[in-house]
Amino acid sequence: MSRSLDNDILSDLKSEDPTAVYRDISGILNHPPGEGLLEIELLGSSHPLEAGVHFLQDENAIAIPKLRLVQAFFVARQILSKHLLKPTVPPKEEIVEATSVILLMDPEHLTAANIRKKSIIFRLQTGALPAQVLQAEQQLVDSLLTSRLHRHTKSPTLWSHRRWLIQSLGSLRSSERIRFDLTNVVMVAAERHPRNYYAWSHARWLLDVSNRDDSLPPLLYKTILDDVKNWCFKHHDDISGWAYLQWILVRIDDAEERQKECSLVLQDTLNLVQSFHWTNVSVWEFLQMLVARKFIRHELFGLFLRVNDSLSSSHTGDGGGSSASRTLIRARQWAAQNRES
Repeated sequence: MSRSLDNDILSDLKSEDPTAVYRDISGILNHPPGEGLLEIELLGSSHPLEAGVHFLQDENAIAIPKLRLVQAFFVARQILSKHLLKPTVPPKEEIVEATSVILLMDPEHLTAANIRKKSIIFRLQTGALPAQVLQAEQQLVDSLLTSRLHRHTKSPTLWSHRRWLIQSLGSLRSSERIRFDLTNVVMVAAERHPRNYYAWSHARWLLDVSNRDDSLPPLLYKTILDDVKNWCFKHHDDISGWAYLQWILVRIDDAEERQKECSLVLQDTLNLVQSFHWTNVSVWEFLQMLVARKFIRHELFGLFLRVNDSLSSSHTGDGGGSSASRTLIRARQWAAQNRES
């Protein structure tokens, strides 16, 4: 969401009492219906709501006009400012609720995120059940990360806050939860904001943490690998997804299993590349890197060359000057020069 406000919005802000708006928006963020994630969308001036209606709701999906969010943010900021003048430990519930509105408006608001951390620490120290604390906080954070909010899906502050939550309460998490996080949080955020470095970095961290505590069962690891592969096939021009797929492949401990999985993924990818004539840099960088590995069977290197030749022949008319031709030529040359013996 743009931080700039046009003159019409500024005029409307001055003409209305924002307190009721704040109460409604803060209420839905802090007390969502059900246990699922909220799907939050911001509406522009082309979608005005009638007086007294501050957001639209369809089960867990809510749409908030930009004007209403700005009004709620002004109230939340006043609440936070008063707290910062005379900070209380722990932050009162009113302060914590205000931070949810602030983070919806500005996902990089470190003070708001830190106040939420302080509140969580105090609640745990005074006997709150860790599982309930984790569930409630992740419901808000994951809603912000996966909604159609362009800045939030790639927010280093929100991803860092999520990591802190897991580090603080990680003993509660089962290995199956890793897959849930990858498919329902990381991959959704990566779809909302392509080439989402922060989302895929979080995915790497999730697997690192799980392997430090207790290695993932082989079957679960294979399931996660298939999830990532299928995501990449649906988003073949997203280089961050392909980079994660390669990362997860080469981390397979058993050499025989690693060769098997890498070869299967390589063959499946080459089949799709040939069928759909994919010539984008993202997929071919993945192919050239994977085919250069020493544990890839030699016959698959031959398949790589044949698919490359086939696609290159369809671009002979451009004299090798198009981006597709250059991508194919570079991939072939790089793989041949760097193939491990």
